[in-house]
Amino acid sequence: MTTQSESHTRTLPFAKYAIEQIERFGLPAEPKSFELWYRYATGHDSLLNQAVNDAMSSPAGLTEADFDRLCASHGSSERAGSRLSAAATDLSGEITQVIGMIVAAAVSTEKYDRHLGDGLTGFKQTENYEALRPVVEALVVATREMESETRALEMQLQESKARAARLQHEVNTLRAEILMDSLTSVGNRQYFDDSLVSLVGEATRNDKAVSLLFADIDHFKSFNDRFGHQVGDQVLRLVAGLITNALRDGDVVGRYGGEEFGIILPGTPLADAKKTAERIRTAIMARDIKKRGGVGSFGRITISIGVAQFRKGETPVGLVERADACLYAAKRAGRNRVVGESDDEFEKPVE
Repeated sequence: MTTQSESHTRTLPFAKYAIEQIERFGLPAEPKSFELWYRYATGHDSLLNQAVNDAMSSPAGLTEADFDRLCASHGSSERAGSRLSAAATDLSGEITQVIGMIVAAAVSTEKYDRHLGDGLTGFKQTENYEALRPVVEALVVATREMESETRALEMQLQESKARAARLQHEVNTLRAEILMDSLTSVGNRQYFDDSLVSLVGEATRNDKAVSLLFADIDHFKSFNDRFGHQVGDQVLRLVAGLITNALRDGDVVGRYGGEEFGIILPGTPLADAKKTAERIRTAIMARDIKKRGGVGSFGRITISIGVAQFRKGETPVGLVERADACLYAAKRAGRNRVVGESDDEFEKPVE
């Protein structure tokens, strides 16, 4: 598990670089400026880095206008959040428009019903054929108008349905983007926290089991320092992929922070959760970290996992604390192992 000191040491150079660039170019010292330069320093977003490099290599250099454009096009959470808000507003407007169409159709139907009623009354009260002619003609006109309005409404509803479907897809895509960790392509911390609250609530209502795994890559800082951040990122992506492959539909994985992952297993008691954790551990231990091009290897990595099962009446925070304590026990017992709250390793006192 990443300690506060390790996280500080690993991330501080990125933060310093971000501040230096803000001062260098005289940019506003705002969160969006810090976020963009911090992401540039990590090198995780190749499209962002290329865009910044292109702007800096232009004859005019990187201007504040260029930077505003970069923030607008490459800002992560803020950009996705504003796009999500806009898409949701458009979808709401589309729904309002459909409701308006339905109301208009109801008014047209009511008007047509009145015409039919008047026509029926005319038929009952008139025996002369010539006298019925105006009544019939009026009904024919009303029927044609109703048919025309109905066809127009059908076309409008079809168009609106297509626009609403596109907007709903955009909303779903942007929501997923906001809740995804850009490096590993699994859920981010917000996604994990939201999912845990939801699944614990569901387990409480339905009296079902739910277990939580906390997994942490062993000696990741040393690996990162030895081979560099690019290789470290490769490891994080590999681990995230192997964890995902070991899970079922409905299970949840999120990057909790640094090299730590949280995994939620709904409907899974402790014994079965430990089997899943062991499957993850052995899959990761068996993988060789290949160098680019497949020539040579960086060696193997291992992972430690703590496992806890939700107890009725406790909070999600309580479950997290117990799973984290199990992870700490796995680290304390020598790493590269799974420890559940019922295991002897968890009960051993800290020496």
